[in-house]
Amino acid sequence: MSEDSKLEAKQGGGFFRRVLGLGGHDTVGTVAHSGSGAKTTLDLGDIQGFILRGYRMPMVRHFLLTVGAPAEARRMLGRLVSGDESDAPQITTAEDWHVGFEPGPGDNLADVPRRKPDYCLNLGITWPGMLALEIKDRVPALSFKSFGAFVDGAAERAKLVGDTGESDPQHWISGFGKGSDHVLVTLHAISLDAMTSYSDRLSVLFAEGNAFREVWRAEGMALMEVRNGEPVPTFKVHFGYTDGISMTTIRGGPERYPPDHQQPCEPWLFVLRDDAENYFVPEPREFGLNGSFAVFKMIRTDVVGFENYLQSNKDKIDPELLAAKICGRWRNGVPLALSPDTDSPPGGIPPEQLNNFEYVNADGSGDPKGLRCPVGAHMRRINPRGQPITGQGQPGGSNNTHRLIRRGMPYGPAYDPSQPYDGIERGLLGYFINSSIENQYEFVLGHWVNDSEFAGAVRLPPKSKDPMIGTQDPAESIFVIPQANGAPAIKIAGFSSFVTTRAAAYCFLPSVTAIRFIAGLG
Repeated sequence: MSEDSKLEAKQGGGFFRRVLGLGGHDTVGTVAHSGSGAKTTLDLGDIQGFILRGYRMPMVRHFLLTVGAPAEARRMLGRLVSGDESDAPQITTAEDWHVGFEPGPGDNLADVPRRKPDYCLNLGITWPGMLALEIKDRVPALSFKSFGAFVDGAAERAKLVGDTGESDPQHWISGFGKGSDHVLVTLHAISLDAMTSYSDRLSVLFAEGNAFREVWRAEGMALMEVRNGEPVPTFKVHFGYTDGISMTTIRGGPERYPPDHQQPCEPWLFVLRDDAENYFVPEPREFGLNGSFAVFKMIRTDVVGFENYLQSNKDKIDPELLAAKICGRWRNGVPLALSPDTDSPPGGIPPEQLNNFEYVNADGSGDPKGLRCPVGAHMRRINPRGQPITGQGQPGGSNNTHRLIRRGMPYGPAYDPSQPYDGIERGLLGYFINSSIENQYEFVLGHWVNDSEFAGAVRLPPKSKDPMIGTQDPAESIFVIPQANGAPAIKIAGFSSFVTTRAAAYCFLPSVTAIRFIAGLG
């Protein structure tokens, strides 16, 4: 059988939660259990940690590197997985992330928690980076046959995800989309001291032997609020919403997940595995197995424009209710699906239950017309749950094959409504992690976010897009809020895009084995 025929056949919380007071390759490693009781063997010690675990550290720094001397660069990458912490900071794997935090399903509850790590380190390599590292030259069999989007790169495919106008690659910050964006190194830290010391160590390593040249860096930090006279990190983003509530549950994953109506996602949707249904693991096998792909993005948020727009429609709808309808949750995190009329329902909703709902049940009941949560709301577009939509595997299915894992953090200071025009840029930095950029990231952005016909059972206006992150034209933009008892829908129109892409890169997230493979090329 040809390779094409084979593929055709295959297709037929932790620290932060305590701070916030919330609840919350052949394998040689861990057997972890999902909430469903099934078990899947994942080689956690070979997989980069942030693919499977949320670090929940309060700050992050991203370094964009260009290869200087290829051989030195390959050797330097090898030092990051040598196991010698005294020589170089080490790549964080998924294996030990329970250290000092809430234990996961595969961890021994009797173990005494060890000291929290000061930092977590991860890296991604772009296709131009593969070429600059001379991997293709030294490994002629190198193949990303199932992953054309990765080879094309973010700039080439920008229009597919709505990165046009101000978000067009020609406007991206220096270093991205021009072929010199080779390696992204991401450092999470538990404190400013740790961030400074490990950043300094990395900068020295990058420069040794002209291995790499740092062309850009940016910092993200959790937005702070004062509690009992002390500043503490929050899960909030600049638009004012509580973030980090909807977690992607992975079957056999190492984290403990709160109750959720959705079926667990198969691990091959995020970790490159032989049992995948819609791709071949990149070759050579030891290079591709246990890796993943991620889209790095820097997104500017127009907080002033968003807040002004809410107020400009107060004659039609209460601004806070409009904010909830646009997102799908009230700003405190309470979902409209569970509480459509107030962000403070009687008796409250326990934090672990804030993600435990469906939009449409298998029998068609629920909120199919969007009376509680509009079908076109941001949250309902990026994770339609049981809503019948474009690309659904089967009616009443879970829509899991297009799910994403987002690892992001705000940049810029918290928005101060008393000084809205301070001229300071605010936004989000981070990764959208998936095994198939085409079938997950590009599908969600292209079909669910920026297309009006993503929901087959509900007719949205022809120019309707995601009201929060869609690419909008004020002359055509529209958001419809259905009303109960046959009352006319509320139509909100004339708004611009509230987000702008400042940078993007399609990255391969190599396994520890793959990084050692690269270092061993000489």
